[in-house]
Amino acid sequence: MIGYSPTKTDDYVAVQMPADPGYIVGFEPLAHADRVHHMLLYGCEEAYSEQQFWKGMATCGNGASHILYAWARNAPNLNLPPGVAFDIGHESSTIKTLVLQVHYAQPFEGNVLDYSGVTLHLSDETPRYLSAVMLFVAGYPIPPKMPQFQSNMSCPYEGETELHPFAFRTHTHAMGKLVSGFFKHGNEWTKIGKRNPQWPQLFEKIDHPLTIRKGDVMAATCRFDSTKMNETTPMGHMGTQEMCNFYMMFYWDAAKTNPFPYGAVCGGNQVANIFNEYPKDGYELLPARPELEHTAHQSGRPFGIIEEAKIHKIGSHQLGQISGLAFDQDKNLVVFHRGSRVWDQSTFDATNHLNDKAPIAAPVLLVTRFEGDTPILVKALGAGQFHLPHGVFVDIDGYMYTTDVGCHTVAKWKLNGDKLDLVWEFGEKFVPGSDHGHLCKPTAITRDGDRLFVSDGYCNARVVELTLDGKYKAQFGSPGQGAGQFALPHDIALSDRKTLLVADRQNGRVQELNTEGLLQTMTASSLFSNIYSTTAHEDTVFMLPGETSYNQFTKDEIEIKVYGSRLGTGLLEFAFGPKTEGFGRPHVLRVSPDGKHIFIGDISEQGATLWKFRIQHDSSTEPLSSGNAIYQQASAAAGAISRNAPISITFFLILGVIGAAYYYLKRGKPRGPRSLQSGFDRKGFKPLNQEDTQAFFDSDSDSD
Repeated sequence: MIGYSPTKTDDYVAVQMPADPGYIVGFEPLAHADRVHHMLLYGCEEAYSEQQFWKGMATCGNGASHILYAWARNAPNLNLPPGVAFDIGHESSTIKTLVLQVHYAQPFEGNVLDYSGVTLHLSDETPRYLSAVMLFVAGYPIPPKMPQFQSNMSCPYEGETELHPFAFRTHTHAMGKLVSGFFKHGNEWTKIGKRNPQWPQLFEKIDHPLTIRKGDVMAATCRFDSTKMNETTPMGHMGTQEMCNFYMMFYWDAAKTNPFPYGAVCGGNQVANIFNEYPKDGYELLPARPELEHTAHQSGRPFGIIEEAKIHKIGSHQLGQISGLAFDQDKNLVVFHRGSRVWDQSTFDATNHLNDKAPIAAPVLLVTRFEGDTPILVKALGAGQFHLPHGVFVDIDGYMYTTDVGCHTVAKWKLNGDKLDLVWEFGEKFVPGSDHGHLCKPTAITRDGDRLFVSDGYCNARVVELTLDGKYKAQFGSPGQGAGQFALPHDIALSDRKTLLVADRQNGRVQELNTEGLLQTMTASSLFSNIYSTTAHEDTVFMLPGETSYNQFTKDEIEIKVYGSRLGTGLLEFAFGPKTEGFGRPHVLRVSPDGKHIFIGDISEQGATLWKFRIQHDSSTEPLSSGNAIYQQASAAAGAISRNAPISITFFLILGVIGAAYYYLKRGKPRGPRSLQSGFDRKGFKPLNQEDTQAFFDSDSDSD
């Protein structure tokens, strides 16, 4: 599976896969507004193309076309109410194929690939109610210099089955100020919902029961402000155009006839003069919510991870193999390198004893600050104190911790001017072992409160816990490929949610564990066969392969890249690498405390390199948290899998081949993927000729 990098402004791509029989009860997006403008998931009777991937705006082919889900502006997860689900893949359903459309507003900067997608939560249990989405869409151009221009949509409902709206979503581009929807039964108007489209474009819950019956009129309107425009603005899918959409999510009794088997779209204003009596509330603006506008802000500059510098020398010190990186309390970068010493086949004997026991004479700890892309040496430490450096960590109290694979020890140091004073050393120097007093080629160390965790290492497949005064406390892990087992734990880091991230090198994965060693999530992919280093910043886990991997089908070489995964999901979101010359043998990576830069230490035989990358994104576009959840889904017991437990299906945007990444949630076990776009003419519902360039969503669930 390979990612995608947009090649032009307003780049549209789509992927498709068969819809296996099931009932969708939730949608979990894996995307960010920094990279993706919107995603739309369609349920099609037939996909536009037989190919699994194509470029362009087309989605569904002949037959039915249903909007199932949409995402934009960092909207959160959507979990349907109990007893409500989308029916897909069954013989009675017209949804046979899923098509995911992804819209990129602009190309990335740097060598970046995107893996955005949607995880579908499925159940095998037949629900009491079936769900669908009706899209109201208007195509009227907007005249310039108008503080209020209304674009109206209306349709009569002619079906026999009663509709029960339970959530709504609004969508416009930048000029939209309000979108509202109502229905008229007899002489009475009832509000479906109204919302500012500049807020996160989620599905908002309707907090009271509604029923739409045969003969009722459904109507919606978009309010635009075009005072800053000098020309008429057409409707369309491009960012410089406008859109007017109101989404109504509704359910009906599953025992009744499907009211819209081919898709539900209300296009244009079909009921004459209906807006002469449209409720005044439907035109009135909502109070300002700056915090929501901040969250939903669409980035004005392209996302990028941009190579800024390749450094071979800091001050007068030529860099040797860079084995460890850390940041101190002053946000200086600490570079742990091996000077002139190179780890090769002659470094250890067959019993893991170091052959050359002379210490490295040169300083191996270089405390560095940056002026732009230029490294400035602050302190050079550790001359004559290390034998074969590997990992380094600086704690909140300013103490420095190091692992020395040559000595089989981990040490705590106190900075004393330009010297390092040893506080304690754990392990017996030059003596490898696996008991409670020995280590064997320990690789890295991190701290959580008063607990230290050491990844140990090249010989021992375990994590050892030490006290702050260097005493053995506990351990977990064993050799193997199972959960909590390791094949060379090569790096360890603490996430923002106080879980341990272990780079399980030869198993080619990152395991997220609690501090007792219990697996939380696991991230692996066919894109890499090894992971040398891992670290986290906020909700992103960064993973670094150190060796070339190969495509398991074609045997082609896969370029070494850094991969970004959403913390707690086990799923890839993006990847990046150098734009010109590729990595050699990248060994370690760390993210600066402010999240603006990524540093990578490379131990290539062609010369050690410190890579510096800049993360370019709009920091104001933060995803909504799970606290914004509207519907909560009951979960199965942890570890339990039953026929009625929802199944997780991961659907990824990939180029050429669909890659389904399976993983376990607390609800149950995984399965397969889904998607969509376009409109159909059915009983007063006109074809949809525009694509929604935002999304619709709603809630996050604690049970996930």
